[in-house]
Amino acid sequence: MIAINIEDFKIALSDLSEICRVVSFIFLVPLLFTLYYAKSYNFSIFVRALAFILPAVILYLMYVAFRNIKKDQRTRTKHVMITVSLAWIIITLVGALPFILSNTLSPLDSIFESVSGWTTTGMTMIKVPEVLFQKSEKDILFYRSFIQWVGGIGIVVLALFVFMRRGTSAMDYYTLEKGDQRIKPSLRSTVIEIWKIYSIYSIVCIVLLFISGLSLFDSINHTFTAIATGGFSTYSDSVGHFNNHPNGLIIDTILVVFMLIGSISFLIHFRIFEGRYREIFGNIEAKYMFIILSLSIILIIVILQVNRNETNILENLRVSVFHVVAASTCTGFSIRDINSWPDSVQVILMVLMYIGGFYGSTAGGIKILRFAVIINVIQYCIKRLSFPRSAVLRIKIKGNRIGGEEIIYVFGLSIVYIIIAILGSLVLMDIGFNGTQSMSLSLSAMGNVGLTPVPSDLWFNINPVGKITLIILMLLGRLEIFPMLVFLTSIFHSYRGVKR
Repeated sequence: MIAINIEDFKIALSDLSEICRVVSFIFLVPLLFTLYYAKSYNFSIFVRALAFILPAVILYLMYVAFRNIKKDQRTRTKHVMITVSLAWIIITLVGALPFILSNTLSPLDSIFESVSGWTTTGMTMIKVPEVLFQKSEKDILFYRSFIQWVGGIGIVVLALFVFMRRGTSAMDYYTLEKGDQRIKPSLRSTVIEIWKIYSIYSIVCIVLLFISGLSLFDSINHTFTAIATGGFSTYSDSVGHFNNHPNGLIIDTILVVFMLIGSISFLIHFRIFEGRYREIFGNIEAKYMFIILSLSIILIIVILQVNRNETNILENLRVSVFHVVAASTCTGFSIRDINSWPDSVQVILMVLMYIGGFYGSTAGGIKILRFAVIINVIQYCIKRLSFPRSAVLRIKIKGNRIGGEEIIYVFGLSIVYIIIAILGSLVLMDIGFNGTQSMSLSLSAMGNVGLTPVPSDLWFNINPVGKITLIILMLLGRLEIFPMLVFLTSIFHSYRGVKR
């Protein structure tokens, strides 16, 4: 078992300093909205501005405190896991301050909202976001959307270019956040290219939503949370708020397209930008996604037609497509109250949340690539039983042979993922949710999806134990479990070693 000592923490904190420095400036962006929407520049505005200035100052002071820590050895994998785990814990805690200082939420609810935002989950404790809009507190609404946009790329990827100058094993950080997919020969160029692609798509989505009739503010917020597959909305009924909009169907379509874009690997996007459009058609994850989405949409349409009084097949097609995409891309937008839907539909959505999007995208879940490995292993087992023992059979994905170690990791992650989700659902059942609601919420939190298929009065009255459980699940899901488990178990074993 990995144990950590003071020297390991020094290395982790030294690397963490650069992340704190870069992220500190993020809190100054919502400050511009505070100043822009201020009705008058008085002391109350100064106090409100502190909600964003204070987190920035805290993180920058942490950078100053940690930057001069001397490292006596090179960063290793265990240090990467410690640093990334600490980064997410610290930044989500500091990220709760704007909600606390603006009197928007209680401390625990603020932490919940911050974790949900940074991890791009989209579960919210703000019951009626429109109230903030009416009270001219648009800076908080923008802030929660903005941290989802930044969190979609990944806090560590954001700071990678800084690591290059320090000789850190930056590839380890990149792999932990986005998978080992280099777009350019240089990792620095890869990160820059990712930000270019991300920004271009964001600008296009904002323009399209604005042209469709949304206000500029709504266009920006829903773009940030769609492309990041986050799911926060400026309205309590999510995208369903636009159902009666003259261009409601167009708005839904735009968001569906950009939810899908956000769930596709950045490597695929780069190939498309190069003009290599066929890349996506030959991609194994794209094939699996098409099959999964198509089957899910057809099944849900049939179930809704059979089980609901509303037999308008076009309307059922619309809601099915939207919610299947929202669940599979781990965005969590909704245009209908899915709590009233049959349990069979809830189960389909749970499976979609578990699988998630492309490897190396902003989506959560175990990822389609890993699901493809599982399916191929099952096929291998069937063939092995059917073919002669002398037959040479191999498991291949994208033309590459999958080794035993990779298969063990995929199955290990997938099984641990389910076990933790079940444990989380047991806690939620104990505090008042039924079995379907509990498992759905657990998978939604772990997959960083955000769908909450429970009555609003039950959701907003969830007790502290439930909130803490979901916070833990969101963080575990964002870090794909093992880094956080390594961090926690190493601390535990180090503590036991000290006591002995």
